Amino acid sequence: MLAGGDHSPPPTSTSSPEHPLLSAHLLLPDPSPSDLSSPHLPHALAFSFLTHPSPLPRRLLLLLHAAGGRFPAFYHSFASALLSLPFPLLLPHPRARLLLAAAELTRAAAPGFAPLLLSLLRRVPFPGDARLPDLIREHSSFLAAEEPQLLASAVFAFLRLLARNRLAPFPRSAECSNCEECKSAKNLEECGEKLVSFCVSVLRDHFQVCTLIGRDLVRSLHELVLVPEFQGFWKDLMLARNTDICRVVTPGWCTALSISPEMETQLLFMMSNVKWGGQKRYQLWFARKHLMVPGGEERIPDIVRFICCGYHPTNEVIQSGVIARWAVIGWLLTSCSKGYIVANAKLALFYDWLFFDETKGNVMNIEPAMLLMLNSISQYVDITNVLLEFLFLLIENYEVRRKEAIEQCVRCAFIVLVKKGVLPSLELLTGCEKLSPLLRQKLVAFLSSTTPVAAVEACLKPINEVSKAAELKKRVC
Repeated sequence: MLAGGDHSPPPTSTSSPEHPLLSAHLLLPDPSPSDLSSPHLPHALAFSFLTHPSPLPRRLLLLLHAAGGRFPAFYHSFASALLSLPFPLLLPHPRARLLLAAAELTRAAAPGFAPLLLSLLRRVPFPGDARLPDLIREHSSFLAAEEPQLLASAVFAFLRLLARNRLAPFPRSAECSNCEECKSAKNLEECGEKLVSFCVSVLRDHFQVCTLIGRDLVRSLHELVLVPEFQGFWKDLMLARNTDICRVVTPGWCTALSISPEMETQLLFMMSNVKWGGQKRYQLWFARKHLMVPGGEERIPDIVRFICCGYHPTNEVIQSGVIARWAVIGWLLTSCSKGYIVANAKLALFYDWLFFDETKGNVMNIEPAMLLMLNSISQYVDITNVLLEFLFLLIENYEVRRKEAIEQCVRCAFIVLVKKGVLPSLELLTGCEKLSPLLRQKLVAFLSSTTPVAAVEACLKPINEVSKAAELKKRVC
């Protein structure tokens, strides 16, 4: 079932992910209705599903639903057995069968189908994934009522895939030549029209469900607005509603959809276990595995969004000396070799600033941008200048009709960052001589205009030289 390597344990080894399924198969080599009460049946049936030559015998489908009908927990066990296998290592035939199993569980509305589908959505693109839009569209009304988060997840995952491929299409994926089932499996990247049709259809029919995505729905559609189908949808619906949607903070589970589980695991390990000074070899390993591959760099904006919204470290982690979120983002920004990716990554970094509301927003979403600007002053002041300049460009040009509202949101973000103690005073920026004089003047004028005097004075107040704030300023400037 799995593509082995020199360091991979054999299936008979207890450390192999295949071992539980293979052991159950050896006990029940030919599952039948007489085995319904066997505790080994979920793993044995999962093994038969994934490995049986084409076509899949109808008796296995009947046995699956007979066991699920008699024992409600069986579906969960069957889905868990499928999820226990490392997806990137699955050979093409078992991978195609995994899609078939997901389709059967979805059609039966079986317990456990949602995590399985969600896992597949996080894996796109892969050979054969073109069946996913058809499967989800077929059951979209049921999902909208019973699993709205799953339907919204599908829309967002496909929108991000379309946005990345619009800029840099991936090469054609290799397909299996051993069976007819895999020969006919197409990749979603080769079915752009199907993806566009799916997204527009679900957005029109179940728009309220799609608003669960939050403001990143608007960000994604902005990137696709030149696609004719999305252009029509934007004019018909989004122009009137995007203001309300932008007030909805994008949930963390949503930003995780646009990166693979392996990327998430490795990023979280870096930001919770790797100490300052030891991060370079981990960053290089991550870049070689995920960024230095076709289409890898296009994922950087989505990684930045995940770091900002999907991972909020505890105070214990922050104080433990591990590499900070802002440092990882700074490394990602300097890793970009294409101008449009740098721009999209900076937009991802500042996106929550443009719509920040103290009553609804989370300061942890805007903290990385501020700390990156602040901590770059001492050695990499150009980064601070570039980020500040980009923030002002966003304020002026992102949405001209709502410029004043965006200005107020950004001012609110600055004030809340001081209020929450992310930095002791904005004088660290406004009074720092290393910054571009023009940007400093612009920042002071921006913070002072139409802002309550008390709030501005609190943010710009001089820092006592004997305070910790003074020590920080000396270290920065």
